[in-house]
Amino acid sequence: MSAGWLDDPGLRRVWEVLRERLEARGLRVEGRVVLGGLNREERHAVGGLLGRSVTRDRVSVDLAALDADLAARSGVGGLVAVVEHATGSPLRDRPGERARDAAQREAPIELARALLPAAPWVQAWIQDVRRSGVLARATDATAAVRTAAAALARLPGPGMSRTELAVAAGGHAHALDDGSTAAALVLRALAVQAGEPVPTTTSARRDLWERSGVRVDLVSATCLTLGLRGHSGPVAARLDLAADAGDPVHLTAWDLRRCTLRVPDVVLVCENPRVLEAVAEQGGRMPVVCTSGQPALVVVDVLAALRGAELRYHGDFDWAGIAIANRLIAEAGVTPWRMSAPDYERGVAGATLPLVDIPVEPAWDPELGAAMRHHGVAVHEEAVLPDLLDGST
Repeated sequence: MSAGWLDDPGLRRVWEVLRERLEARGLRVEGRVVLGGLNREERHAVGGLLGRSVTRDRVSVDLAALDADLAARSGVGGLVAVVEHATGSPLRDRPGERARDAAQREAPIELARALLPAAPWVQAWIQDVRRSGVLARATDATAAVRTAAAALARLPGPGMSRTELAVAAGGHAHALDDGSTAAALVLRALAVQAGEPVPTTTSARRDLWERSGVRVDLVSATCLTLGLRGHSGPVAARLDLAADAGDPVHLTAWDLRRCTLRVPDVVLVCENPRVLEAVAEQGGRMPVVCTSGQPALVVVDVLAALRGAELRYHGDFDWAGIAIANRLIAEAGVTPWRMSAPDYERGVAGATLPLVDIPVEPAWDPELGAAMRHHGVAVHEEAVLPDLLDGST
């Protein structure tokens, strides 16, 4: 059999069928393949290939036997070499390619597992990353994982900027920019740790960075305040005018860099903006700082600037509110105010909203945690607003 004979048009479809079979089986020359739908020209050509008469439109071919026969007679090689010659391109080991692709996809995951601590959230994060496909779309998944792991090792941070974190973790200022794979990995990890959905908006991503101790910029995040005053300069003048008028003011990290706050004797620190609004409506004279839920980094900065004042904190009687209170006690030195077990008991009457999420032990009053678990209902600040207003005037 000459190599030219292998180019018989009657074998063209046969070679394609054999090519598909060999590629699907990892180039293993074994088993049998059925050639069906053969026309007269193809039957004649296949008969010549097999060395026997083919009278029907369907024939079963033993690949190992054909391979040995071609190796002996083709002048080209065995079945794989002949199919490559006849079809004009090398055969692909498709199972091998899939295995290599899977190993390449898994390598960054295994790297993350090795670089990150053996914490419960890590496995949940890895599952989330797999589902999201974020690494499959990465230009350099390994580099992204290294940067993300290095960033997570530094979080929660001591009030660093995202640029500083990017340089420390990734070697350049844009390593954690919005849209980068490394930033997406870090935010997914922070969301898993916080038990929250992955943030999908710019403001939600910024908020999660801020709550993790990373300042995205100096002007986006704000702290809602009432009645605060400064020592000198344009920011102080603005604060004084607002305090005199009883108007709320949003402070930024930029403001804090340009103004030293006056430290009053007492400051009410609340969780919900409605409390601050109600104090302003009543003309209360006690300065108020509002965390607006989970406090952003700038809120902690404001409270740090007010150290020396008695920082009376009140938040929601739910597990998230208890977690916020615990955090502010540790980070800002606040003192829980009207947040004892008896205070909760007084607010329970008429409350119907069930407590959800995992219970959090109040650091300042174990009896409060026991009472909340017993009743199983949340009491939000708005429900006890008259008591708060009574103490803020």
